[in-house]
Amino acid sequence: MENITLEQIDLIMKRANVTYAEAKEALEECGGDAVEALIFLEKQNKINQSQSGSQSYGSSLCDGAKSVLKKLNATRFVLRKDTQNIIDLPLSIALVIMILCCHISIAALIISYLCGCRIRIIGENDAAENLSAGMDFVKH
Repeated sequence: MENITLEQIDLIMKRANVTYAEAKEALEECGGDAVEALIFLEKQNKINQSQSGSQSYGSSLCDGAKSVLKKLNATRFVLRKDTQNIIDLPLSIALVIMILCCHISIAALIISYLCGCRIRIIGENDAAENLSAGMDFVKH
């Protein structure tokens, strides 16, 4: 059996998110080989991947992006004149168009405002209510 160093144990603890005793036991079982110790822990289902730093950050970032995209898709951008909807798009699509065609979008919004059109943000969330209230404030 090889000498197991504290650095090896720390490495296994960080990579597999296990206790000191579990890391030491895995290294002893695998003769001090860190890769084999990780495989050993994985086969015993002792690796807790949900708590590892980079994976947890990436996962939460992805979950946050999905949540924002869901809210944007559930919210509608509506340009209306009298009772007729001229444009009715998911807010996500409207934002992409506004970003990609910024000058044209701003000009179109100004012209539609001058022609008496009304911009509404419709949805079942707080963001839609706040944006819609802001549009009503600008209109009056």
